[in-house]
Amino acid sequence: MTFVAPIPPPPGYPAELVTGGDHIRKRRLDLGLLQREAAAEIGVSAQTLQYWEVGRHEPDFRHLPSIIRFLGYDPTPEARTMGQRVRFTRRALGLSQKELARDLGIDPSIVRDIEAEHLPGPRIRKLIDSFLDEHA
Repeated sequence: MTFVAPIPPPPGYPAELVTGGDHIRKRRLDLGLLQREAAAEIGVSAQTLQYWEVGRHEPDFRHLPSIIRFLGYDPTPEARTMGQRVRFTRRALGLSQKELARDLGIDPSIVRDIEAEHLPGPRIRKLIDSFLDEHA
């Protein structure tokens, strides 16, 4: 008689993927990597990665492109509104609000307002729609 049971997950394996750190820890453990190895792939220090994994800090937007490459997907929830779509796309590109505003030729306060769900006028909306279409 043979009993078959699933192998339990390694210690610290996240039961739920709630934070960015949970997604990173799951991927790292699935790959069998040490924190320092995963950190090197992402381009941060091992201590930074540890802080993300334990929920002490959330990853900064500038690290999002390398985190997406490491994970193979974007861990942020699906964007539904224009403000969410702008923030999602901007962060995936590793841009600050100021950098996106500069690229679009608008004031940074406009990007901040859009991400806060204040709808722009027709001229700005056209710029934003173009930006979102270009990076869809």
